[in-house]
Amino acid sequence: MNARRAIRGPEGLLGFRAVAGLRTTDGRVVADGTLYRSATPQFVDRAEAGRFVAESGLRTIVDLRLGQEVRNEGSGGFTDSDVAIVNVPFAIRRTLEPDSAVAPMPGPDPLVGTYLNYLSDRDGFARLVAALSAPDALPALIHCTVGKDRTGVAYAVLLDAVGVLRSDICANYARQSEDVAAMMGRLRAMASYGDAVDVYPEQAYRADPAVLLRFLGWLDHLHGGSRAYLLACGVAESELDALAEMILRPAGETTPAQVSRTAVVPAPVERTWAVAGDVGAVHRWVPAIADCSVAGDVRTATFADGGRATERIDHHDDPGRSYAYTYLDGPIPMDSYTSTLTVGPRPDGAGSIVVWNATLQAEPVVVAAIAGLYEASLAELAVVLGESAQLR
Repeated sequence: MNARRAIRGPEGLLGFRAVAGLRTTDGRVVADGTLYRSATPQFVDRAEAGRFVAESGLRTIVDLRLGQEVRNEGSGGFTDSDVAIVNVPFAIRRTLEPDSAVAPMPGPDPLVGTYLNYLSDRDGFARLVAALSAPDALPALIHCTVGKDRTGVAYAVLLDAVGVLRSDICANYARQSEDVAAMMGRLRAMASYGDAVDVYPEQAYRADPAVLLRFLGWLDHLHGGSRAYLLACGVAESELDALAEMILRPAGETTPAQVSRTAVVPAPVERTWAVAGDVGAVHRWVPAIADCSVAGDVRTATFADGGRATERIDHHDDPGRSYAYTYLDGPIPMDSYTSTLTVGPRPDGAGSIVVWNATLQAEPVVVAAIAGLYEASLAELAVVLGESAQLR
């Protein structure tokens, strides 16, 4: 694949980035120069919009904002460009006022609950796929207002459905998180928002990749996965295959594998995280591990046969109930193994979801063994919690 010169985003456009280089499980990557994402373009002037269109070849903007947002805020300098602007408003909870775009985000996991609510608008997702797969639609930019929630869900569902690794999807979601806070600050001066933004929870001001991973876990549990969900929206298999051909290119590298498993248990989230989030006690619920110890950021797991594996704890977030780790050395023949485990409450607060996702390079028999280990471990976790689990 030929390298492209990096395209500079338009001045005034927060959260702008290419959605490129994200890997798939069949050895492809999202091609550079096909997809972009951002916050609202209303602050981009005509000159900057023209410069960006000329340099990027942008042909389509998919605007996920509500009708009143489009009317109140506009699309800045892109309005007068040759770019096709397609409004695909994502349904959100009841807004505070008819002309407002502010809707409360209630619930024990407010962002995940909000993201799941977007799925109720099946026509919106079907129109999104149609807009991107239309002849000469690419390159395309997808945006909402802040560029995180509606845009993040749109890309998560689309990319997951064509086989992009969830670790890469979540990493792209979390990029430029500083722009999220900056864009949230701009909302107060916008006609569609104003001081009503005070209803938003503090989670709305940052981009935590574990939030998106939990959303995808719920998508598996409730809808059988992203592809099954889109098919239920009326999208044809042929449309998804055609979209994949449009945005994916061969990577010419070793093909990564993905293992992703989800368990929903009746235990409250605090109790579930107290067990699953204890990095030094995984032997309590991972059947293959007989003992475990932690020194600094290195965990040593001893298997029942006496073999030992070492892992580096890369990130541990108690408030966000997630941690990530990397396999350093051990008896399992695999490379580039990184994994994230996150726990969240059910949207109604009655129980928990545990999402465990790994990316690795290994022979198929090893990948299958890791998948089996995840399934057995999540089942045992439920037993330790004194519950039964619904596994996906």
